[in-house]
Amino acid sequence: MSISADQRYYLKQKALYYFYEKGYSNTDIAKMLGISRVTLNRLLTEAREEGMVRIEIVDTKNLKYVLELEDRLKTKYGLKYVRLVDVPSEDPDTLVTRLAAEGAKHIERFLRSGMKIGLGWGKTLTTMIGLLSPNPAISGLEVYTLMGGACSEANFQPNLLAQSLLNLYSGSAYIINAPFLCHSDLLCTEIKKEPSIKRILGMTRSLDIALVGIGREPGWDYLKQSYYHFSDSDTQEIMTAGAVGDICGNFFDKDGNLLKTSVTGRIVSIDVNDLKSCKDVVAVAGGEHKVASILGAMRGGFIDALITDIATANKLLAEVES
Repeated sequence: MSISADQRYYLKQKALYYFYEKGYSNTDIAKMLGISRVTLNRLLTEAREEGMVRIEIVDTKNLKYVLELEDRLKTKYGLKYVRLVDVPSEDPDTLVTRLAAEGAKHIERFLRSGMKIGLGWGKTLTTMIGLLSPNPAISGLEVYTLMGGACSEANFQPNLLAQSLLNLYSGSAYIINAPFLCHSDLLCTEIKKEPSIKRILGMTRSLDIALVGIGREPGWDYLKQSYYHFSDSDTQEIMTAGAVGDICGNFFDKDGNLLKTSVTGRIVSIDVNDLKSCKDVVAVAGGEHKVASILGAMRGGFIDALITDIATANKLLAEVES
């Protein structure tokens, strides 16, 4: 059935009125006008193209600038999700708390019963887990640690982080009960062959979500004070290789290339390349000292979602758009 120009204009105006002014659904409008939903969608498309509809976004909190930054970062690196946090203070502890709080909100929106979750390690990640709210409706979680821990450091125990998560929700933990750093390649290889540890490492590829930290650019003070406990020779080798950061002890350079050093074969951890098969890898990191490491992680394609601060985002984009 052909529709005259005047009738077409009338139908478009009436459809717009009931859609935007009255809040009717497409189905209800099509039924009222006696046309199919396909015809209605065509009329609405024509109306927008002809300028009959003007949509104004009212931004009372001036978020457009932030949204544009998020989109630029997301588009540049093909990320699924970017959330930028305004942190006016330069205090490191404030930065960690603000990023962790936003990370907790993100996780709570996406967490569902029965999910398989991988946990890395880091100060921000630990703070984030501590800010999650208990939810008895979420059950059947499978939580996997992604790396070994330090035998003598209470604060570097990924298994405790997994347990903290399960104290909020119900489920089961699968722990890599092994040191993070072995004294030899042979010992590390044998540990990874242990059936329970081999299974956990293999699960990385089928995780629903992995929560990871991004280690800062290595330096003498940082590596010597970190829980990794590298020797002087190990530290020098990692720095000489051009490392700018790490995920679960997997060090990479500024272009996202994984580095092979004598340390690599002694670390009980996932192969970070396996994270690329995980459905969603979420990293929460920020600050001047992590610009190079975040950039390397994005270039390597190791993460899908990034939660960081606005100042860091500006520096990241300045690095790649200059």
